[in-house]
Amino acid sequence: MNYQRLKNKKGGKIIMKLNLSNERIVNTINALSKLNNAQLPIKVAYAISKNVNKIETELKVYNAEKAKLIDKYAVKDEEGKLKTDEFGNVTLKEDHIEDWNRDIKELLSIENEVDIHMIQLDNLLNSDYSISPSELSAIDFMIEE
Repeated sequence: MNYQRLKNKKGGKIIMKLNLSNERIVNTINALSKLNNAQLPIKVAYAISKNVNKIETELKVYNAEKAKLIDKYAVKDEEGKLKTDEFGNVTLKEDHIEDWNRDIKELLSIENEVDIHMIQLDNLLNSDYSISPSELSAIDFMIEE
C-alpha cells in the first residue's frame, strides 16, 4: 500500500493519500459502517465518517464495473433476467467461469488513491468502545500510533 503523508493545517488533522485496492475497500466497508454507527470520541467518529464517504465513492465505481461483469458472464432466462441458485447467488455460464475469475480478480486488484483521515491510536484506545480484532484489522491502514 503506497501512501503520501499530508498534514492539514486546520486542526492539525493528518490526511494520508493511500492506494487501496478494490479488494481492501470491499473488505473494509462493513467494519467501517459498523464503527460509523458506534459511540466513539468525536475526532475518531469524524475521521471514520469522512473515510466512509470517500471509500463509498470508490465502492460505487467498483460495484458498477462488477455489475457489468455479472451481466456479461451470468446465465439469463428468456426475459433476460439473471438466473440465481437456491441461495440467491447469480449463476455463471459454465464455459465462462475462468473468464469471470480472471476479470473479477483483475477488478479487485485495481488500486484507488484515497485521502484518508488518520486516527490517533490513543484516541481509539481511550474510548469506551470495545473494538473487535476484526474491526481493528479492517481499519489498521487509517490508524497512526
